[in-house]
Amino acid sequence: MNIFLILKLIHVLLFAFWLGTDMGTYYSSKFVVNPKLTPGQRTTALNILLGCDLGPRIAMPLVMPTGLHMAALMGIANISDLGLVIIWALSILWLVLVLALHFSKNEVQKKKLKNFDFWIRPVLVVFIGGFAIYNLSNPVYLEAPFLNYKLLVLCGLILCGLGIRKQLAKFTPAFVDLVTGNEKPDTNDIMKKRMNNCLPYVYGIWAGTIACAALGLHLIG
Repeated sequence: MNIFLILKLIHVLLFAFWLGTDMGTYYSSKFVVNPKLTPGQRTTALNILLGCDLGPRIAMPLVMPTGLHMAALMGIANISDLGLVIIWALSILWLVLVLALHFSKNEVQKKKLKNFDFWIRPVLVVFIGGFAIYNLSNPVYLEAPFLNYKLLVLCGLILCGLGIRKQLAKFTPAFVDLVTGNEKPDTNDIMKKRMNNCLPYVYGIWAGTIACAALGLHLIG
């Protein structure tokens, strides 16, 4: 069994899964903020949106370990077996956190997990971004520059996700008002504004995932 080819397949599928389901999330959002639909219909659209959004959330923790593992097998990344084990372990823990956050029915636990998941991401951006910038000037661990560029783009994708969360923090209370019958005169305006404010980050994620694919295919970088 060729481990490299399996990793390559997974890496490619993660890209397709990430970009494809993110577009599904974007399309579903149009129905969530459509005032012509009933609250029930909009709730169904939101559930579809959340289901689609699980795609990028699964892909994000796994793209880095699969990519770095391939690079190590190719001999362009000087990462020891222990280093790969640590990278995979941390990535799987992140994935477990994402899945627990999505499927948990305990609202108290969910809030704690959500806060932890939110604040761990800036830490990852600093660590991953610092690692990539260091290697660009001192290629000790990653000999191929395109690997560092991909890591920096990944940091950008994480930040875009945080930007979306910040906007949706004010969207959620407005949506709750809608479905509980406590709709206010500006409820729909708030929801639409917050969704529209997410668009630059959404477009940034699409551009970033495509840029990562172009770097991986050596079209750029």
